[in-house]
Amino acid sequence: MKNVLVKSKESSINRPMILLALIALTLAAGALVGNKAYADDYPNGCVSCHVEGTGALDMRINAVLSRLGHGKAADRSKVIPAACDRCHASSGDGPASALRNLIHRAHYTDPDANLFVTQYAGSCLHCHAMDGASGKASVKSGERNWTPIVGGEPITE
Repeated sequence: MKNVLVKSKESSINRPMILLALIALTLAAGALVGNKAYADDYPNGCVSCHVEGTGALDMRINAVLSRLGHGKAADRSKVIPAACDRCHASSGDGPASALRNLIHRAHYTDPDANLFVTQYAGSCLHCHAMDGASGKASVKSGERNWTPIVGGEPITE
């Protein structure tokens, strides 16, 4: 017995017309949005998310590094993470591991318990900016959001 396709009135939908209508709707939606620039909720990268809290909840970079035993470096750095490059060079040529390796490991290890993944959806755009024209990504930086303390005294600049 042969399978014969029977074209009925119910199945005679003009697929090219539907496809054309979907494309038109998509283009119309794009025209409404246009080239509008949207606000970046995390314009300063690290310091946009790593904000002051209390105790273990203080997630500012200086507090996190202090808990890791690396607090002095934070007070020597004014623009985060750009200043970290002097030791954590992206080329790997610095005296310490490349920062990107450390940061990606810290932000994506154990995703079920990782705050970056669970509370911030693990979005690359929180830390990276994309240039739509060139397709290149860069790392966002911002001024530290704490007062450095040297010799027990706050330093004002």
